Amino acid sequence: MKKAFLLTIALVLSLSCSAQLLGKVKTINVVPDKAKIIMGGAEVGQGSYSLNMGRQDYVMLRLTCPGYVDRVVRVYRNDKRNAISFTLEEDESFSASEANSDLANKYMTVTVREGLTSDVVWKRLILTISDLFPNLEVNDKEAGWIRSAWEVERFAYVTVRTRIEIKEVMGFDTPRYRVRLQSEIASNECGTHDECYKAWDRVLKTYIESITDLISSIQ
Repeated sequence: MKKAFLLTIALVLSLSCSAQLLGKVKTINVVPDKAKIIMGGAEVGQGSYSLNMGRQDYVMLRLTCPGYVDRVVRVYRNDKRNAISFTLEEDESFSASEANSDLANKYMTVTVREGLTSDVVWKRLILTISDLFPNLEVNDKEAGWIRSAWEVERFAYVTVRTRIEIKEVMGFDTPRYRVRLQSEIASNECGTHDECYKAWDRVLKTYIESITDLISSIQ
């Protein structure tokens, strides 16, 4: 009985070693160690993962972590390494922005304080906006509508574009405006076509103070 048990243990160890030698099981390590490892749309590990290659020639993995640029990598079965490491690049746009789901792409209603005429309000809006958004696509005082052109900032891996839109809310005795700061991001691999951009729940720090200044100038 003891001999059979020892033979079984030896066989298990032999099979395990054979799998390693054949490259069927590989240890995946990612820096930073909080990065998620995603395979087939499902998270399979964080920082490290023992990947069983099976009979596949290669496996695709997506590595993702807030503040870093996502990577999609291929791990090949015939790679002789049993342990493979990947390092994610820091995302410069992350450090240049702040998470702000209340401000990014949301309309805010601002009520004008008493005593300010429509002419004064309009001049203040234009003056405040033009500091950071010098090009206006829409400047229609009669309609109470202002919209800036996109301001684009390109980083190593992504491009961020930002613009501001202001619309007067009609039907109130006290004038009020709806203000929206649009923030969108695109991968540089995709390009700068409109379809490449998607709404971003972060705002470049450059523009956060501008909204505060705009509101305080008329509220």
